[in-house]
Amino acid sequence: MTFWTWAAIAIALIGGVIAAKFGKKKTERKYIIALIWFILAITLFFVWWFTR
Repeated sequence: MTFWTWAAIAIALIGGVIAAKFGKKKTERKYIIALIWFILAITLFFVWWFTR
């Protein structure tokens, strides 16, 4: 994978960690699962985008 693929994955992961960290202290489980799925979808999209 290229540098830009890794950069895009890092941005998605860092954004998710920041969103989770600064969210409410008692975040509901369904929102955490939705955030994980969202990060996974973004990562897969960036991998597809930069490898085509």
